[in-house]
Amino acid sequence: MTTPTSDNTSDTAADKSSRTWQNLSTDWITWAERLAPAAEKINRHMIEAADLPGLAALRDGAPLEVLDLASGVGEPAFSFARALGGGTDDSANIPGIAGHVTASDIVSDMCDALMERAAEEEISNIKAVPANMEKLPFEDQSFDVVSCRFGVMFCEDPDKALREAFRVLRPGGKAVFMVWAPLVDNPLFAAMDAVLGNILGIGFDAAGLDPFCFGDADQSMMRFEKAGFTGIEATTHSPAGRIPENAPFWKPQMDMLFGNVLRKSSDMEVGAINAAMFETLAPYIEDGHFQVPICFHVLSAKRA
Repeated sequence: MTTPTSDNTSDTAADKSSRTWQNLSTDWITWAERLAPAAEKINRHMIEAADLPGLAALRDGAPLEVLDLASGVGEPAFSFARALGGGTDDSANIPGIAGHVTASDIVSDMCDALMERAAEEEISNIKAVPANMEKLPFEDQSFDVVSCRFGVMFCEDPDKALREAFRVLRPGGKAVFMVWAPLVDNPLFAAMDAVLGNILGIGFDAAGLDPFCFGDADQSMMRFEKAGFTGIEATTHSPAGRIPENAPFWKPQMDMLFGNVLRKSSDMEVGAINAAMFETLAPYIEDGHFQVPICFHVLSAKRA
């Protein structure tokens, strides 16, 4: 068994990434509870792709070990933990399947908040470990599932993160990653990028963020193949919520990506941002409700 070593370059990159998300951690913690119901709805696509019953059969019924990367303050780690029998809601458990989830995040404060939420929600089969997904502190072939929801695209070296996911996965195990489809297919993010750029001079590029670098499903599947995976599949989903038109529903995502900038903005600038977001997304109002689609891919792959 081996664990990876580091060099000064990667350490510097890791420190920079950690500081970025540390500055945003309070925003993630603030919105966690309110976003949980919506998160659980899309998490089911990851759980289905992981094929937990098939993995349990492969392991002769032994408890499964799941590693969730970039867990933030709980999603989708909580959904996997409930599916494996760790919550008080029996309806969320997949019959006959049991196991444990190791949640991880580069920011230790996120891990602390995650465990506080887990205790409040009585999720017993989970632990949280501060970890950089490009340099995981786990031995080879330690997990049956490696999951990551909207996290790998923020790595300094996403392909290194994929190789690390492959390294810690057991033979026959599954990697399941949820990634954003292209910006053009995500009007909320397109509006956010344009509005913040016009008013604050900040957008994804200026902030050094590339949420859509896995947007091309075919190219993303090739990246998984280069990392060593086989049996690679991609499915695309485009759900649209139904949100009252007087609700500034863009605030959670905006805060969690640009909160460190928005906290320095004046009340006038914040007001202008909200007005511009409403105007830009108004075409998606129907019967008094915003119905703005989001589009994402679920990429699943095996370690042979």
